[in-house]
Amino acid sequence: MTKSMVLFNSLLNINNWQEGEDSEKFRFILEDYFKTKVHLVNSGRSAIYCFLKALKIGEGDEVIIQAYTCNAVPNPIIWAGAKPVYVDIDPETLNAAIDDLASKISSKTKLIIIQHTFGRSAEMEKILELAKKWGIYVLEDCAHSLGALYKERRLGTFGDAAILSFGREKVISCLTGGALVVNNSKLEKEVSLFISSLPPFSRRQLIKEVLNFFSWRTIFRKIYFNKTGDKLIKFLYKFDFINVVTSKKELVGEKPFWYPASFPNALARLAISEFENLDKYNRQRNEVAYYYLKNIKNPDFSLLPAHDGIYLRVVALHKDAPEILAQARKRGFWFGNWYNCPIYPEAADKEKLGYEVGSCPNAEKAAMETIDLPNYLGISFEEAGKVVDFINNWGK
Repeated sequence: MTKSMVLFNSLLNINNWQEGEDSEKFRFILEDYFKTKVHLVNSGRSAIYCFLKALKIGEGDEVIIQAYTCNAVPNPIIWAGAKPVYVDIDPETLNAAIDDLASKISSKTKLIIIQHTFGRSAEMEKILELAKKWGIYVLEDCAHSLGALYKERRLGTFGDAAILSFGREKVISCLTGGALVVNNSKLEKEVSLFISSLPPFSRRQLIKEVLNFFSWRTIFRKIYFNKTGDKLIKFLYKFDFINVVTSKKELVGEKPFWYPASFPNALARLAISEFENLDKYNRQRNEVAYYYLKNIKNPDFSLLPAHDGIYLRVVALHKDAPEILAQARKRGFWFGNWYNCPIYPEAADKEKLGYEVGSCPNAEKAAMETIDLPNYLGISFEEAGKVVDFINNWGK
């Protein structure tokens, strides 16, 4: 059954949109997978917020995160009243640079959020060693890395807790949703109490997500490369019609009313269906990534070293990234730009999100040069081959 059909069938039972057996089944599946307690919420950012509130992290506290990330990470920190402290990245991994991370720890630091960027594991042993030395909690951000292993152990099982995201363009997607994986049993009671008090996911927001999904699949995806279609899509973005991933409030550090909330049961059946394909999805993305790594020969493009995790994105760095993205679009290639700024998207107000321009030079340089090669599910090697030819012939 297609993704659209699974979703459509779930929506037919309108009385079970917010609560029901499917969400409980999905939670049990995740608990069996991670071998620990899991709590479902309506997004990854909600999972971060819930963890902060359960730990009573707030005014006067600092939370370390890396630059070259999405606004969905600093926002819940700001909503909780704490201060995000940005760490620069290692250009070879796009993950937090350990030396800079160590230098940013202070007596106010209560939590380190570690992002496994695009499915590549951060250096967990060194991070956990620092956290133990200072008595700081560690939260793994596994929004990009569901299913990835690090030294034969699942990412998401190293820190005190981990967050997952099931939003659009994630490893698996049920439109929206997230989870908090709790590995530290001492924290489970407070986490459970806070999450049990969450309101149900707004029906209005659910309808908006569903309309977004079906309109993109039936209309917008087909006109994406058309000039008129592009103008229409950008116009609708202004009204959050097809951009419910990041609301206008979040761009300036404010909290929309629908965060946090419980996981909508209407999307659970789709989440279960997606999770059943997790290994297949990761294998397909990895095969395309290895194809790029093997066949791209243009020395002007820098591809990151191969790794043993997963490849939600395949990044090629080039000093003329904006021009290359523009030319790729004209040829109908689905190139991407995660992340083309230190806090994605470009419209995010860096000052209000607590980021000081110039503080993370490696992240800023990588953002200016980032190109995501097409790695979507279903891409053929013939299509990937055309991308390779485009890259190898650039500048000749």
